[in-house]
Amino acid sequence: MAKYYVLDASRNVKEYISIIDGTKELETACQMSEFQFLTTKAVTIEVDEDSGRIFQDFIYDNGVPVMSDRMKEYMDKLEVDYLFYKKLILTKKELGIEEVYWLALPQRIKCLNKEESEIDEILNIADEIVINQQRVGRFKIFKLADVGNWEIILSEDMAQALKTQDFRGVHIYEINS
Repeated sequence: MAKYYVLDASRNVKEYISIIDGTKELETACQMSEFQFLTTKAVTIEVDEDSGRIFQDFIYDNGVPVMSDRMKEYMDKLEVDYLFYKKLILTKKELGIEEVYWLALPQRIKCLNKEESEIDEILNIADEIVINQQRVGRFKIFKLADVGNWEIILSEDMAQALKTQDFRGVHIYEINS
């Protein structure tokens, strides 16, 4: 049985960067992977004033997945060609910092084994996730369709590949199934 992992941002990183205030117009589209409401035009976002000075490689606030230019280059090297990308310029004006980042939005695919997963029917959230491996196809990074979960799911080989890199702020953990 294949193992799957969740890609998340480490929030216990010293001087964590938060972009929550600058992404309100992106949130709804990102939370449900509704690419049709997003353009590919670059956007400049001022990071939260309480944020630190060290820009992580992965930021995930309110369902908006953002990766550094360095992390995107690595994904390109791995031939991950099925994410929706939108260039973001993150700035911290008082410090004169301006960094290129990418909204990196995975598609939602119908691979949740509903019979074996535990789903809160009121909230439509899978509390315990069991993935039907045959439905995943070639995707190594995705979200779950038919439920409201925001988790970004990684295949085992993608999780291991990301763990070999020195990416700041990346938190990867196994799905308990």
